[in-house]
Amino acid sequence: MNFGKICVFVLLLCTLSCSNEDFQIDEVNGVVEDVSGIFGLEGCGFMIRINGELYKPTYLNRQYEEDGFEVLLNVEFLNSRADCSTRALAPREIRIEQIRPLN
Repeated sequence: MNFGKICVFVLLLCTLSCSNEDFQIDEVNGVVEDVSGIFGLEGCGFMIRINGELYKPTYLNRQYEEDGFEVLLNVEFLNSRADCSTRALAPREIRIEQIRPLN
């Protein structure tokens, strides 16, 4: 009987500890850039420039892989750094929640 109570307590604790407040989604404008020709970023492929800074998306749909493509994004700015760069300070990563052409 105690085992059942413990399982319910653990399940309840896990459910309550998960919330959408753990991350923030921001709506921003960006420009997709092919950085394969930029020294130190050759291995990064396509990145997104937001407010003058390059970010590496954790995933970018191939249909948006066009240099100079302007997009509207809902993104989560991550604390992690991209592992594709040889620069001393690698670009930060973003997680794209939603992306669409900016028209």
